[in-house]
Amino acid sequence: MPNSGHLHFVKQRIGYRIFLVSGDEVSPLTKTAFDEFYFGRRAVLRNFAGKTVDIATVVCRLENTKLREVVRIYCQRFRIKGDGSIDEAHIPKSARAPATLRDRALRQDQREARDAPVNPDPHLNGNRLAHSLTMISGTAQKKILEVLWK
Repeated sequence: MPNSGHLHFVKQRIGYRIFLVSGDEVSPLTKTAFDEFYFGRRAVLRNFAGKTVDIATVVCRLENTKLREVVRIYCQRFRIKGDGSIDEAHIPKSARAPATLRDRALRQDQREARDAPVNPDPHLNGNRLAHSLTMISGTAQKKILEVLWK
């Protein structure tokens, strides 16, 4: 086999980003803040005290640390207590699953995304995303995609 002298390795992986959505407003949420809020049950969302918010977890495929495709967006709705912690009386049953289930779902997304075509334009993948974004507004969806594709 002839050697062209140039080898190009592409490092692919699955990553995720978390956003807090309140109406049409979108704020990136650090993984640490989300873990403290959701798993640690700490009062980290004081600015949203007394409100109901959506938390959107965006699963994406990366190549050499650059975003290549938005695979899926999961949304969960939470009520925030007056101190900024999660109101456990209003946690959806799907959100009560232990961390191992979250990890299992992420691994499934990694397997599904491994063979997915490269798609640098998020609007071309709209059919897949439309089924995942049932809780947040179109304006919020657009803002999330704008932040991701900067």
